[in-house]
Amino acid sequence: MSSQYGRKMIVWAFCALLAAMLAAPVRPGRADIGWPPLNPAGASPGLPIGVETNVRMLSEEVNITIEAHARPAAGQGEDSPANAMRAQVEAVFLMRNLGQADETFDVWFPLAASLRYPGMLPYFPDKYLRDFKLWIDGEPTRYEQVKAPDVGDPSQESLWARFPMSFPAGKDVHVRLSYLLYPTGRRPFGGFEYILQTGAGWKGTIGQVNLNVYLPDTITPENVSLSGRSIEGLPIQPQPEGYVIEDNVIRWQFTDLEPTAEHNLYVDVLEPQRYRELLSARAQAENAPNSPEAQIALARAARGAVMVVKTVGQHGGGVALGEQVNVAYRRAIELAPNRVKLVREYADWLMRTVGWMSLRGEAACYPELCALLEKGLQDFPGDPELSELYENIQQQIEENAPYATQWALTQTATQQALDTQQALVTQQARETQAAVEATRRALPSPTAVIPTNTAIAAAAATVAPVVTPPVETPAQATPTEAAAQSPRIECFSIALPMVGLAGARWVARRRKA
Repeated sequence: MSSQYGRKMIVWAFCALLAAMLAAPVRPGRADIGWPPLNPAGASPGLPIGVETNVRMLSEEVNITIEAHARPAAGQGEDSPANAMRAQVEAVFLMRNLGQADETFDVWFPLAASLRYPGMLPYFPDKYLRDFKLWIDGEPTRYEQVKAPDVGDPSQESLWARFPMSFPAGKDVHVRLSYLLYPTGRRPFGGFEYILQTGAGWKGTIGQVNLNVYLPDTITPENVSLSGRSIEGLPIQPQPEGYVIEDNVIRWQFTDLEPTAEHNLYVDVLEPQRYRELLSARAQAENAPNSPEAQIALARAARGAVMVVKTVGQHGGGVALGEQVNVAYRRAIELAPNRVKLVREYADWLMRTVGWMSLRGEAACYPELCALLEKGLQDFPGDPELSELYENIQQQIEENAPYATQWALTQTATQQALDTQQALVTQQARETQAAVEATRRALPSPTAVIPTNTAIAAAAATVAPVVTPPVETPAQATPTEAAAQSPRIECFSIALPMVGLAGARWVARRRKA
């Protein structure tokens, strides 16, 4: 299988996936998700565009200390994790002028930047780092706030700190920064970001980089997201790779680093107070396993530590912690069967986490939810809240029934596209390895140098998880030849009509709303 053919097949698999997603049936209008509340990220100081310097960043140490705090951050909505936690950031940089001449120029630090959500913050002019302070060689230094091209989207402007610095030839200069950093995301989790790539403009590499994130409690898979992706498809485990966890600290260490976007730091954490409430409730339930109050408290505390956006997400404890909620509610109802409020509460939880998706996808009531409601209506006949929820579910089943078949077909097409892509990547990896082994066997001796093999390199490149790698078209190629060499064009022939259809459906829904 040629690498070009393999790339084309991957593109077609992606196109099939895209078409399946865009062709998903439109349902009676219910609100969709939007972007989470955003806050600026910290960053390394950088140079003005076009400035070349002999000043090298010998070392960089960043300490991000996350803490609970009770007062709302300015301009944040109720659903923002910035209402419940923040981070104190201390960053120290050692700079040295390696040249023969003194240098003086402005240094820049972004006060409103995010590369995880690029280009979003300029729309919110009040979103900038709080209490930014600066010291140069131990002396407090003034700075000015200026508008300049945004880090994530240079076509927009965002807020920067600008301050002049002098670097005597052959001398070391110490820079220290401190500021408050508020998290981005949806409660009960929040993401803290530090943009390392802004330090790439200095001379050579950064000699030593130490990044430390301190949490107020020992790190576990419940108070830090250690795997998975968000509902927007973003990875939520600590980034970049290569970190170590020591009790309550996540550490990164790099030597001779040329920072890129792959080195930007991101960590997604649970609000400290919610985690402590979970630990406390869990301990009480273990000490009093037959107390309905202890089980109810555990169910509520575990609910508070789970990210729910249409369904249980992969943040922190995720699905495993969600099942602990179920177990606690079941046990509480078993111990206190006469509490109608408890039945309502558990029904609400099931509806939010699994019931909604079951109704939307299969036009069916989730079995445990309907069993709970039916028994509840027997035990508490005429209860208005249970009756209303049960009737609403029956209505949604009727409304969604015409779409259930198309939903199933869409899900099948999506899975088939993913399976096809994975099979191609696996096959190409095997072929690449076989080619490498064949080359090695053909060598006259173990010490011989393996020559550069363009075919092997091209095949190896296709193993990387890139759906549509750029294909260079020779200058002499005709338009027909260029189209044959670029499988991306084939995707647009599918994607653009589907995007148009999806857009039309969206407009129609908005007009009805």
